[in-house]
Amino acid sequence: MKTFTCLLYFLFFVSIYTFAQEGYPTPPFKSNTLFYIQHSEGHNTYVYEANMSDKQHFNNKNPINNYRILYDKGGEIKPLTGIQQKFAYGIITKELGNNIVEFEIVSYKNQPLYLKMDKAGKPYVETTLNGHKFNLHRIFIKQKEGTSGLGTQVEYLIFYGTDHRGTKVREKLIP
Repeated sequence: MKTFTCLLYFLFFVSIYTFAQEGYPTPPFKSNTLFYIQHSEGHNTYVYEANMSDKQHFNNKNPINNYRILYDKGGEIKPLTGIQQKFAYGIITKELGNNIVEFEIVSYKNQPLYLKMDKAGKPYVETTLNGHKFNLHRIFIKQKEGTSGLGTQVEYLIFYGTDHRGTKVREKLIP
């Protein structure tokens, strides 16, 4: 029985590290940073930040700014290209009232995300995946081998965050 338990622990830890992204940079965090996205075909990072009209309210017309950090080219910061904005990393927002914005990433329209403000006045993004509600910190996209550009296909996504108790959450989504 002890051997079986040890084997289960071993498989659990191996499975966690199978999905981890080793050697990926962590973008600098600002007070309005919400989350970021990285993928398996390079280290470039797509960052999402709250766009505030004042200290307590999101900008009604454009509540979220997003941009890319080109770590594969020395860390240069650039806006998303038109194609990235329209087909991959852009967002569609909908004001819900009470300083809550529902939005989706254009390439994953079935996964609603919610921009909210905590009691301390810090913006965050909340989502529910596989029955777990949590604050989103980052997403990792595993692209299918041999696909790129407009023909990119995704094998899976891993959402990382924390739940309301502060427990780390890692949820896998297979599109």
